[in-house]
Amino acid sequence: MELGAAGVRALSSRAMGRSPVLTACLVLCATGGAAAGGPSQGGQGSAQGNAKTSKVTIETDPPGAKVYFNVKEDGEVCTTPCTVDAPIGETPIIVEAENRRAIIENLVVPKKTARPIQVSYKLKPAYGSLVIEGSDGATIKIDEHAQGTAPRRFDEVLAGAHHVVLEKDGKKIYDEFVEVEIDTDTSVAAPRSAEPPPAPPPAPGVIATREPEDSAHRLPTVAVAAATDVGFRQFTYSNNRSTDQQHDETETGQVLTGATVDVWPTTLLHLGVLPGFALHGRFQIGVNPQRITQKNAMTGATTPTSLSTSWRSLEISARQRWTIASAWTLEVGAGYTDDRYQFSSDHPIPGEAPPPAVPDAAYKAVRIGGRASLLLGGLEPYISAENRLVLSGGALANRYTLGTSVNGVLAALGAVVHLGQFEIRGEASLAHYGWTFRPDMGDPQADGASDLIERLGLSVGYVY
Repeated sequence: MELGAAGVRALSSRAMGRSPVLTACLVLCATGGAAAGGPSQGGQGSAQGNAKTSKVTIETDPPGAKVYFNVKEDGEVCTTPCTVDAPIGETPIIVEAENRRAIIENLVVPKKTARPIQVSYKLKPAYGSLVIEGSDGATIKIDEHAQGTAPRRFDEVLAGAHHVVLEKDGKKIYDEFVEVEIDTDTSVAAPRSAEPPPAPPPAPGVIATREPEDSAHRLPTVAVAAATDVGFRQFTYSNNRSTDQQHDETETGQVLTGATVDVWPTTLLHLGVLPGFALHGRFQIGVNPQRITQKNAMTGATTPTSLSTSWRSLEISARQRWTIASAWTLEVGAGYTDDRYQFSSDHPIPGEAPPPAVPDAAYKAVRIGGRASLLLGGLEPYISAENRLVLSGGALANRYTLGTSVNGVLAALGAVVHLGQFEIRGEASLAHYGWTFRPDMGDPQADGASDLIERLGLSVGYVY
């Protein structure tokens, strides 16, 4: 019911004859009803404003991950490292990177913070499994590394493309890049015939994932080997004017035996980078000391002395190897060596004359070198060379009061035979150390010397 101004006046005139109180009530009710019954003017306005946000810095290891809020359909927020405006309170966050396990959790942003919030996420590598089926006895290579014989299963393989080669009777029967997916078994169905396939094999199938009982690594992680060398030494003085005090030295058939250890730390820790980086250690000790004799200058008679040879060899180095076109490799390395060609003295021989001043040398040096090899199936011939910056020369260096200088080089030729997880290595090496002497008046007189060491080595090891 609506009353205009005329209606109000009519009610007022009718009530004039009635009590003043009744008249006032009628006027107030009519006026209030008209005001209440009229249409609303102007709308309600916005009930809420924009949600509040706060600055958040997001970092990941490794960087380059994509960040999403709530659901991925809302679109990418940023790529790490980045700083974004995040809603205050709890917000679902998704962090993803290629070949890494995604992180899904709640990002909690408090209302008040003394400083900008910083969050960090570590994305673990994502693994799958690679199953080599068929071709019993075929040699397996994954990313140019020998991995035993088929059939075989490999777990904890980094997700992504891997170069798989199968060889049998000296012929390649499978050579493809295989895509390993996260948390799945990727099967390679190789032909059973030793003849090369007439056409590329079909794309590898993917079957349901299952938790493996045994864990095998696609790349080598640790290698140990027993190593034995036979050494020959020829030490020759230059312009030696003190032959009664010092003379040339020849040593043959010195046997050193010991072990070598190689560790691939990035593969062992599943870091997914620098798979060819390895730490190498070698220690060998002489096992057949030989008695030193001296010749009487007047009679020509040769008599034994209380001195005997004492050889020892140590190396600790780091190496990086690259495989090129699946046909050859290149390796560079640097490290520390301690090769000792020394002499020990047991109980003096009765009536023995003072023993001669033997070339007792301990070459503590920094080695810098490289190696190249060919990949011929299970055979890998190689050639290597290195420079040795000698830090200390041992007792021989201390013999000359005014000082000495020495430097060395080494060249080697060898081959490795890969028999599944086993390796047999043969090597011939030649090391040369050149000396320069600066003697004082009371020192033995010589201008310098040449120390030539030849070694023939054989090692047998196991690669895991």
